[in-house]
Amino acid sequence: MRNRYPHHTEPTEKLNTMRKESHTTYNINYHCVWIPKYRRRILQNPYIKEILTDIIKGRCEENDWQVLAFEIQPDHIHLFVSVPPKESISWVVKILKGNTALQLRRVFPALNAVHTKHLWAKGFFASTAGYISEDSVKRYIDEQEHHRLRDEWQKSHPLGKQFTLSG
Repeated sequence: MRNRYPHHTEPTEKLNTMRKESHTTYNINYHCVWIPKYRRRILQNPYIKEILTDIIKGRCEENDWQVLAFEIQPDHIHLFVSVPPKESISWVVKILKGNTALQLRRVFPALNAVHTKHLWAKGFFASTAGYISEDSVKRYIDEQEHHRLRDEWQKSHPLGKQFTLSG
C-alpha cells in the first residue's frame, strides 16, 4: 500500500527562489515533521486544524520564514519552510511547537484534561531540501574562478578596459 496520506507536492518554483537579506543570499529549505504526544489524533478536529494552520502560518510570517508547503494529517504535521541561515531548525521547531501548544490550550481548554504536561512529542524530524545539484555548485565555483581571472586580466592588461574577454 502506498502512503495513505497525500503529502504536499513539490513546489519547484518556490524551491528555486534565492532569498536575500542585507548581507546574505540563501536558499535553505527544511522539511519538518512533528507529532502529538502519544500520537493522539487531536489533529482530526477541523477546528483545531484551522486554528493550528493560522498559528503556524502567522508565526512563520512574523519571523520571515517562508512556508513552501504545509499539511496537517490526523497524527502528524508536515511543514516545508525556508529559513534564513542565522536561525537553526531546532529553534524554529521549538518556537512553533511551544507557541501552538500554548495557544491551542487557550482556545481549547479540553486539551488540558487529556494532555496534562505536553501537547507535542519531544522530538521531530527535519531534512534539508534544495534545488541546486552538486554539479550546479561545482559549475558555479568554476565560473567564479573564470570571472576572477578575467577581472585580474582586465586590471593588469593595458588594453583591458577597452576589450573584454568573452564569457
